[in-house]
Amino acid sequence: LSLHDALPILRKTCMLALLSALFYGCKETNPNFRLTPDSVADVEVSAVDVDTLWLDTVPTSYMIESGVYDDYLYVVDKKLCVVYRYESTGRLRDKKLGKGHARNETEAGDVYGCCMLGGGGILLNNSSGWHYVYDKDFLFKDQFFISYNGRKDKDKVDETAFSDPVYYVHGSDMHFRSHGDKIYSTVHELWGYNYLEDTELYLDKAAHIREVDLGKHGFGRLLAFGYPESYYDKPLTKTLFSQLAFDIADNGDFYVSFEADSLVYRYDHDYNQLACFGFAGRDMDLNYLRWDSYDQPWKERLAERMSRGFYNAVEYVDETGLLFRSYRKGGGSVTDGLQVYRDGVLVGDVDVPLGFRMAGYVEPYYYSYVVPDEEGERLYMFRFKWPSAPEE
Repeated sequence: LSLHDALPILRKTCMLALLSALFYGCKETNPNFRLTPDSVADVEVSAVDVDTLWLDTVPTSYMIESGVYDDYLYVVDKKLCVVYRYESTGRLRDKKLGKGHARNETEAGDVYGCCMLGGGGILLNNSSGWHYVYDKDFLFKDQFFISYNGRKDKDKVDETAFSDPVYYVHGSDMHFRSHGDKIYSTVHELWGYNYLEDTELYLDKAAHIREVDLGKHGFGRLLAFGYPESYYDKPLTKTLFSQLAFDIADNGDFYVSFEADSLVYRYDHDYNQLACFGFAGRDMDLNYLRWDSYDQPWKERLAERMSRGFYNAVEYVDETGLLFRSYRKGGGSVTDGLQVYRDGVLVGDVDVPLGFRMAGYVEPYYYSYVVPDEEGERLYMFRFKWPSAPEE
């Protein structure tokens, strides 16, 4: 090939390269991740004394949700549809609901998700899309149905599905929060698309939080579109770590953390980004394997997930102004980790027992979520005092 003949090809190649560079260089920044990290550390605490709190024995299926509300701890048995309320000492306070047709019982069936409501009520959500609302006395107040899962053949679903809440799968592992008359839950999959086979679209367009309006009995907004920059580097190594955790402060601010990303993102209630901060957890095994197919046995996927480090919970405590981020270390570690931030500044990163995920606060203790031990036929949780907090 002569130089004369090659020039048109070279010109075309250079033009394509220039256009490609311009396209990627001018690619619009996702507004959810527009701020550069402002990470500051002023570590006050490097260790806490964690106690194990054994809860009074109750009949349970060990398929539970749990948390902290006001001055008590609670456990929701997802099979029995029972709410157990405990004193902060682990002593059983009372038992609410249970399957039945009376006002103080529930027809929810198996519970997919639940959350406490402002004023002390509770919402239960089942696999069919029914929402059951109970007041502060755990008496029936309202119920409504939302049609989830707009199933279509993939060939008939276009990218507009990413902005339609009906196409996001209604699953049993959703995480629920409430604020005002709205319910917020994590969403993990989209009918017709998935993270593995449609990686670029997922990274740019997938939503992670879905809003339900209790007053209107219907969907509200989709929030948390896209993924942070760290996911664009070797994205298929993060297939099994592609979810997020979030909490909502009393003022409506969202705190968001992705499983395989070291940063924490703060947004106002309109989901405008306010801050970006954070540090990687200590001694985390981040040697994620590349996954090219969902055909691998579930046991292999679970083993990979349980052997690596990732961030698995965030909890903002309004009473003390502290933000907690729990993380698994993986790599055979005998402890997990817990980071503590105040106004975006890292003030602590401490070891905690395996399985510890921060759930809430009843003065003077911070409490983890309840850990079900079916083999030992018991329920337990962890608690500690923050060293700078006043003593009893």
